[in-house]
Amino acid sequence: MEKKNKYPVKRNGYIYSQNTKKGFLKMQKQGIPRPLFSLQDKLAKLLFAKYKKILKALFADLKARMQEENITTDSKEEDFESMLESFKAQEEKLQEENETLENKVKLTALQSDLENEWLNTDFASAALGNIKDRLDSVFKQNQKDYLEKLLDDADTKTASIFQSFSIDKKDFFNKTIDTVRNLYLDNSIDRIKGEEDLLKRKILQKIADYTQGKSEALDLTELLKSMYDSGEHLSRLFARDQMQRFNKACTLATFKNAKVKRVKWVTCYDSRVRETHKKLNRKDFDIDNLPKEIDDYNCRCGLVPVEWEE
Repeated sequence: MEKKNKYPVKRNGYIYSQNTKKGFLKMQKQGIPRPLFSLQDKLAKLLFAKYKKILKALFADLKARMQEENITTDSKEEDFESMLESFKAQEEKLQEENETLENKVKLTALQSDLENEWLNTDFASAALGNIKDRLDSVFKQNQKDYLEKLLDDADTKTASIFQSFSIDKKDFFNKTIDTVRNLYLDNSIDRIKGEEDLLKRKILQKIADYTQGKSEALDLTELLKSMYDSGEHLSRLFARDQMQRFNKACTLATFKNAKVKRVKWVTCYDSRVRETHKKLNRKDFDIDNLPKEIDDYNCRCGLVPVEWEE
């Protein structure tokens, strides 16, 4: 007897509920390609690697500053485990009664200095390195594969209109898609740098809570571990959302060049579809006046052409 899957199921970094696969098949029959999970996963791994570099750079800088003030122990290694050991030793040191007040004074000054310096320092640029080229290669491959799937699955009339474009029309379309890709590439970089800002603020808040007596211990070890552990999850959410938005932008550019005027909203038909999106399912909209839900985070809904110029 075949064993049934227990839902939700995680595959390729994507969580399937009971009707997710059926929903994707229904969408595909209507001309909406299934997400390119392998490229989403590749993007997520790339982002997570850079996330770890930024996190490591921040804590390495913090450790160096604390060593200068003699409020942490020395550690020659800079890998993740040695950082944890170093901050654990520092936490134990701060618990010694005769040093607590003195260290809190030092940490208060350090927190103030870091707030002034960190929030005006870009750690991400050094950590990102050549990520823009690597991100672009992923987006380019996604663009190529997604558009091929879109035209294979698209309504016959829409596909035939697009295939009948003149060379000039196709060249204009390709430039439009390249512009869209570059916008999403820049947006990806901006979002990574925004994540750096959040990491900094969490660390600074942890120090402030300790020096102001809101927490009994400066548990930077736990903070570092939680940030590290959540990084992979955040990277996957980020990659999925970014790819979904990019694919919708490619879809809309294709439809507009094929002179599509109205589109139908289609959901994934599973239990994870938001109530506000369920209400839009199978409703028609002007292609230039789509519901604001099209920009919702991690929206999996798709669009199908229903009216176009002959």
